[in-house]
Amino acid sequence: MKTRILIPARLESSRFPKKLLQKLSNKTLIEHICIRASKIKCDSLMVLTDSKIIQKIVESLDIECYHSKINYSNGTDRIAHFCKLKKYNPSDLIINIQADELNFPLNAINKIKNYFSITKKVSVATIVCQSKNPLDLKNKNLVKTVIDKNNNAIYFSRSPIPFGSKNCFLHLGIYAYKVGILMQYRGFKKGAVETDESLEQNRFLFNSTPIKCIPIKSHDSVSINTKNDLKLARKKFK
Repeated sequence: MKTRILIPARLESSRFPKKLLQKLSNKTLIEHICIRASKIKCDSLMVLTDSKIIQKIVESLDIECYHSKINYSNGTDRIAHFCKLKKYNPSDLIINIQADELNFPLNAINKIKNYFSITKKVSVATIVCQSKNPLDLKNKNLVKTVIDKNNNAIYFSRSPIPFGSKNCFLHLGIYAYKVGILMQYRGFKKGAVETDESLEQNRFLFNSTPIKCIPIKSHDSVSINTKNDLKLARKKFK
């Protein structure tokens, strides 16, 4: 099993267009993500983008970048198509790092890699962290999840879930999947739960594919979804 880091990087994000080109401490957001990702031990690292501007920035860091103008439905779809083109082995592990997850936790990546090294039954996993901040619960830009007793995801939502709770599990922008399940993803039926929430991971659940949630105790990352997120990140990491 080879471990491959893939970073989908779309230029025109619907909520914050061109956010990956915004600068923090004299580096663009996509540069910060790439530099941090380059610290991870893996068999390959690549950015997948629809932008020649992003491609130029990434390649200036001596990191490979694949450019495609195909209109993919989401980052997982972009990754799945790329894996098909590269004919990766079905048992290879793909780690998808969202290009807007500033200062994503490296220990979480190692934890997810270790998990896949000892289990053969799981095809999809992601990272979650518990929050007791009521503002997080109400923030529609922070994805919440409810998990079962085996740490499998029941549902992902932008709404406060579970109802009446004062704490929640927040989902971080890190996924891991075997290539084999990605080859099925593009053929999976797209349900209303994916469209209504605008959350690609709900397609796995809608098609009865479990997602293992791997909890971490804390992290220092910031998901840049809005201009206000960027403003807060600049203060935090100046």
